[in-house]
Amino acid sequence: MKKLFLLFAFLPFFSFAQVYSEVVEIPEKKAGQLYSMAREWFAKSFISADNALLMDDVVSRKIIAKGSVHISEDKVAHDWYANFTIKVEFKDGRYKSEISDISITRDVSEDSTGITTAFKKYLDKKDYYNTMSDPEWYIISKRKIGKAAAAAALPNQFMYNSICKTETEMKDLLSKLQQAMKKSEDDW
Repeated sequence: MKKLFLLFAFLPFFSFAQVYSEVVEIPEKKAGQLYSMAREWFAKSFISADNALLMDDVVSRKIIAKGSVHISEDKVAHDWYANFTIKVEFKDGRYKSEISDISITRDVSEDSTGITTAFKKYLDKKDYYNTMSDPEWYIISKRKIGKAAAAAALPNQFMYNSICKTETEMKDLLSKLQQAMKKSEDDW
């Protein structure tokens, strides 16, 4: 019983999903102004902002949208789509943005919508993909498996690069939002 109690006591400290979040201070702007600026950013940044928006509430000052980013690797013909939910909330002088519910869709073709997996599963193996992607590591390791078997590790480099690119894309998305929000209004 004590072990079960301890598990539930520490459960909030365990992360089951990857979330990118930030609170940005913009003291000279009111919540309504920030909302309007963010709404404009969504309209310009998402191909179909009306279809992407799940919630667009000026009263509660909250915007929630779904999006997808195509990640490609030059040397590999596999596609990697990072799907996410972005939420932005506004208060006078600041806003909070959060990207969550990140999933990866792979192996999309004309016949298939692909396989979707939580990004956290890939992220948990990031170091593994990086280490196991190096054929020289295999050759030098105690197993001495040879170059042919080591070459089989190369697809893992695609996984590692795709994970890194996905992380970068999510951070860049928040950065682009921040740039748009801090941009001064045109005084035409």
